[in-house]
Amino acid sequence: MVRLSKSRLPLDVTIESEQDYRKGEVIRTLAMDCHNKCYICEDKPTTINVEHIVPHRSDPALRFDWNNLFIACGHCNSTKGTRYNEIINPTECDPEKHIALSMEISDSLRGVVKVEPLTTDNSTLQTADLLDHVFNSGTTEIKEIECANLRNSHLIPNLRMFLQFVRGYHEEPDLGYDNLIHKEIERSSAFAAFKRKIVRDDPELSLVFAESLV
Repeated sequence: MVRLSKSRLPLDVTIESEQDYRKGEVIRTLAMDCHNKCYICEDKPTTINVEHIVPHRSDPALRFDWNNLFIACGHCNSTKGTRYNEIINPTECDPEKHIALSMEISDSLRGVVKVEPLTTDNSTLQTADLLDHVFNSGTTEIKEIECANLRNSHLIPNLRMFLQFVRGYHEEPDLGYDNLIHKEIERSSAFAAFKRKIVRDDPELSLVFAESLV
């Protein structure tokens, strides 16, 4: 997860039904604000859900609250469900200051995502647990397959490509790898939180790209 900004809807746009937030200006603005990716796992999915960051069962007004709506993939939307009622809101605080995401890729091109809480508040712990279930430990066999697909078919290829850019930069710093790295650590990039941590953990890159990591 990375920090996001929420745009203001035009004054003449109202949200009074599910159809209102699944079409038109609302869904276009949601997609733009979330950089056309799932706000939880940061994959860029082909199946998009409008996700309520705070479950609306206890408060029906939250169902059509613009500030409660985000874009999520089907896997994350169903994993979160109504089990998590206080996860980090990325428009209110920076998730990267609360949770560090990393992954060591084995020779077999497999791996497990490390979800490290950096603070102990309830929203951080809930979010860390959600992310662990999203990437590592599905609650059903179908969810286990979804987790494996997310890691092995989406996350790992993306990170392997980024690590090639990092190695290229260290070996041939004048060949333009800095521009590729800069693009990949923008918050709009898929799995940006992982890539930004790789750069933060690299003594040289953390200085070169310090402004981009703010």
